[in-house]
Amino acid sequence: MELHVKNDEDCFRLLQEGDPAGLQYLIRIYFPVLCRYAIRILNRDASAEDLVEEAIIKLWERREAFTCIEEVKGFLYTSIRNSCINNIRSRKREQARFQAFAQIHEEDTGACIESEIIYAEVLADLRRSVNALPARMRKVFILSHFKEMSNQEIADHLHLSQQTVRNQKTRAFRLIKQWFKHRSAFLWSFFILLFFCK
Repeated sequence: MELHVKNDEDCFRLLQEGDPAGLQYLIRIYFPVLCRYAIRILNRDASAEDLVEEAIIKLWERREAFTCIEEVKGFLYTSIRNSCINNIRSRKREQARFQAFAQIHEEDTGACIESEIIYAEVLADLRRSVNALPARMRKVFILSHFKEMSNQEIADHLHLSQQTVRNQKTRAFRLIKQWFKHRSAFLWSFFILLFFCK
């Protein structure tokens, strides 16, 4: 489809008006460039497109707050850089968690491959427990523990008060604790390792 947007200034005006044509122009012109930028920071292709998509969605949600196209571009680059840095930190923590898990488990079995399988199954169990949470509670937990957003960021993102976010996190933790403890003490111990030994 041919877009009738001549330049960045046209794009900005359409964004301010809430016209999807401005967003389509932004995606067509800047998406490949932003992906390349994300890949350079991450040092790999995986996750780059997802992070760029998330930044563009945030931009669309906040489009009325910008006063010029330079602010729009600055927001995109800053959001993507911050998301990439968080992604790298999260990967490092994940590696550290697996190494801690493997060390504990290998003392009993000495089998690294078996440890990886058990680790994957525990993560699947965690995802099942999170999926069983009520919708709003699940969103809060995912943003807090998987996206590693602060209470303030979650409150802004979901249009909730910080107190509501804290309450939802506490309740989610209790429900997940109950879910894990019914399965095994080992799984509960590993849940603690995953989220509280960073």
